[in-house]
Amino acid sequence: MSTNATTLAIGTVLRADIRGFVVASRIPEPDVPTFGTFVRAPIQQQQAWLVGLVYDIRLQDDPFLRGLAATLVEGQPGAAEVIADQREVRLLPVEISVTAVGYCTGSHYHYGLPPQPPMILHRITVCTPEEVCQITAHPDFLRLLLESRDIPTDELITVALTRAAALRPAEEREPYLLDAARYLARQLGREPLRLETLLRRLQATLNY
Repeated sequence: MSTNATTLAIGTVLRADIRGFVVASRIPEPDVPTFGTFVRAPIQQQQAWLVGLVYDIRLQDDPFLRGLAATLVEGQPGAAEVIADQREVRLLPVEISVTAVGYCTGSHYHYGLPPQPPMILHRITVCTPEEVCQITAHPDFLRLLLESRDIPTDELITVALTRAAALRPAEEREPYLLDAARYLARQLGREPLRLETLLRRLQATLNY
């Protein structure tokens, strides 16, 4: 995985375990990563990279924001400017939760739990489009997601596959999603209702 590509740094690790981590961030609202964004974190003294997907974003308050929320009245003189300043200029306290999908050593991707979590205060960055294509080249990147039960897994799978397909040439998108659908059918043979829901979502993506 490239370590010098131009990409967005979203913050630093606040807490972590082997399955994922939470990022403490203070970046402007428009730059906050969205649900399903692929991110990376250095592990093993920066000899490898954990790769994960954003599954939750929480905007935190602070004493200033609590006081402002209690006193600011929408529509009063100057209120619109104050709100715009808080949303677009002031650095918002944000917690971004990430679930692991694998890790990278050199140029090789391993789909499974990493050997260790990232260390506290390590810098987290958004994966480049090229890296996302490499990460998602094989549908095995979905394996850890399918095994997770405490996050919105199925929605995350749909978003991740949609983003991965959109980064590929137009003629490759449908074959890519069909290959992912076959993988899901093999993995979820004993969960027909869940499989049907996922396949319907992928079908909607193809139709769109």
